[in-house]
Amino acid sequence: MRSQGIVKTVLWGMRSRFPVSGGFTLLELMISLTIVSMIIVAVYAAFNIGTESTRRGTARALDNQHARAALSLLTRQLKSAYPLTLQDEGETFVYFFGASQELSFISGDGRAEAGGLSKITYFLREEDGRVGLWVRTAAPVLPVDLIDEVEGGVVQETQLLPEVDELNWTYLGRAETDDEWADDEWTDEWDGQEYRRLPRAIRCAWRAQLGQLPLEWELEVPIQVHTAPSELWASPQSGDEEGRRRRRGRR
Repeated sequence: MRSQGIVKTVLWGMRSRFPVSGGFTLLELMISLTIVSMIIVAVYAAFNIGTESTRRGTARALDNQHARAALSLLTRQLKSAYPLTLQDEGETFVYFFGASQELSFISGDGRAEAGGLSKITYFLREEDGRVGLWVRTAAPVLPVDLIDEVEGGVVQETQLLPEVDELNWTYLGRAETDDEWADDEWTDEWDGQEYRRLPRAIRCAWRAQLGQLPLEWELEVPIQVHTAPSELWASPQSGDEEGRRRRRGRR
């Protein structure tokens, strides 16, 4: 009997020290839910950061690709500038009209579907409050169309630089009437009717965000051919009077 009493006493003590519960208490449940919620939030935040990094990396890669394509196109078209010489009413001139924010010239980098020479025009256009640099390519080019200021049969416009804050074209060279030994100078305007040749170099300086390029950028392209041989001059064309007035108004 005494031994049975001792066993009962030991079992009762163990039950009191290690109570047996049939479920979780409210406090334990709240702690568990809090820990699970923190884990879910941490996993979502890590996933969101990874997704955002991937998106930014893809966008940056596309911007850089666009920047390289735009600069490649700009350089290729400027390098292929051709001094197409026109004759109209006894006047001989080279088709090249450059201003500080607009440039129009003839390029040998013609469109495959049109063939021949192309007329290239760089200009600024504002859309939705943003100003961008655009290029207009018109082909094929005929002398009478140039005199009458008529575009070619195939015309395409492409945006090169989006959100341009500042842009300035400058041209290196000198007029035919200058001293033979005079140094070339940079000028904000180049009129083919006055100079009768292409500039020796064309510089484009802009302030715009394009890929990972610096905010302010400058591109200088040398022109290899400045004047065309006389045997390659275009024959005189009889353009309409309105086209002549527009052309003379550029002087």
